Amino acid sequence: MSNDISELREQLSDQWQKVAIDLIRKGIPADMVFESLLTVGLAGHVELHGKDLTAGKLVAIAEQLSEQVRREKEALQKASGATKN
Repeated sequence: MSNDISELREQLSDQWQKVAIDLIRKGIPADMVFESLLTVGLAGHVELHGKDLTAGKLVAIAEQLSEQVRREKEALQKASGATKN
């Protein structure tokens, strides 16, 4: 069953990406497209799961992004140090 869910999530992601690209090609600014997708998605998530769970999900996503930024910065610093030698 989890494989079915993974496949469904991948299909949905692909379809949303196609919609976003189509809208951008039609002249809608990319930032507006993605802000709108995010807003609609969050509103739907709140309707289904409530504000508390949605807020927790957003915090978890923010923490993941912060960790990615930290690792990227660390990798850049290491690469910069390696080129100085």
